[in-house]
Amino acid sequence: MDPSLVDCYKEKEKQIMIMENQKQEWTWVGEANLSLENSFGTLARQSGIKIEFTLGIHESGDTGWFEFYDIDSGGEKWYAEGGLWFDGKDVMDFDGVFELPEEIMTKLNELGYDCSNVW
Repeated sequence: MDPSLVDCYKEKEKQIMIMENQKQEWTWVGEANLSLENSFGTLARQSGIKIEFTLGIHESGDTGWFEFYDIDSGGEKWYAEGGLWFDGKDVMDFDGVFELPEEIMTKLNELGYDCSNVW
C-alpha cells in the first residue's frame, strides 16, 4: 500500500478516536409501540417491540443525536436516527423522525434537559 495512504488512514483513525472521546452516550433497551407512516397513510404498526435506544450529546453541548432499532431483526424492520439541537439545557429542535420518541425525551429529562419546545 502507498505510504501516503497509510498515513491518511492513521490520521482518519486518530480523528475518529478524538470524535469518540468528545461526546457522552447512553444506550438502553426498552419497549415501544411504533408506526411507520408516510403521506399515503400508515404502512405498518406494531406494539411491544423490544428496542435498543442510543442517545448522544457532543461535548460542545449544542448538538446531539439519537438512534433506535428493534432487537429482533437487528434494525431490518424498525430503525430510525436523527439529530438534536440544544440551547443550554433546552431541546430546541430535532430531525430524522416525525415525532421525537417518548423514550428519548424521557432520557433527556432524566439528564436535566427541557423538551417542552419539541413536545
